[in-house]
Amino acid sequence: MATKVYGSETRAIILGDMEIRYELTRKSVKNVNLRIDAAGNVKVSASRRVPVDYIEGFLRQKQALIVAAVERAEENSRRQQDLKPHAERQYTDGEQLTILGQKRAVRVAQAVQGQAERIILGEDTIYFMVRNPRDARHKELMYEKWLKACQQEVYGEIAHQVHRQFRQWGVDYPELRTRRMTSRWGSCQPYRGVVTLNSRLIETPRCCIEYVVTHEFCHFIHPDHSKAFHALMTRLMPDWKQRKKLLNSISEWN
Repeated sequence: MATKVYGSETRAIILGDMEIRYELTRKSVKNVNLRIDAAGNVKVSASRRVPVDYIEGFLRQKQALIVAAVERAEENSRRQQDLKPHAERQYTDGEQLTILGQKRAVRVAQAVQGQAERIILGEDTIYFMVRNPRDARHKELMYEKWLKACQQEVYGEIAHQVHRQFRQWGVDYPELRTRRMTSRWGSCQPYRGVVTLNSRLIETPRCCIEYVVTHEFCHFIHPDHSKAFHALMTRLMPDWKQRKKLLNSISEWN
């Protein structure tokens, strides 16, 4: 007899210090089944009669397995990215780079003798002042260094702004980390006082970064995705659902 599928939904759960998204599919099966694919996608199937609380209790029992598998998948993805040939972009006039949700045209100029090499962000242009305009690898390294500084500045500014709202609950300003993540925009380790943001958030509109930072800070109050968590999100950011929708609609990375 074929297994009947009734529907599926995407849910999220905090396991340890990690927010895990999982796909829950309701099927005509006897047991709660867990599968984690090579990309780190967590998939659960269960009968319609099984409560979500029971399913998430099952996931917590499998916490070590799930977290290890997701972290391994993310590390493998990062390694594959690192193995890609450098300078896929040439950073020449006319190329486009996305910063804070806006595409900016690259303009390259040769730095005059005695002038420091630098990158300047214009309203719709990003200028590369370099000694050798043809050296794509050097421009790439310059851009990566500049982008990291930009992330630290923007993320830090937004985090300090958001943190003001959380002082009333006695939340200390956390350690703010940045790294490339393949399946999450951010994560919170509430018991360690650490918030980690995806380095690629810098490409999204500022309102999206504010949403992610607020989301992670809310986990210092509610380390789950309960009704109380979502009520707090709505209290602090009434339009968070629209911001989340905008963030999730971003499918093209430059």
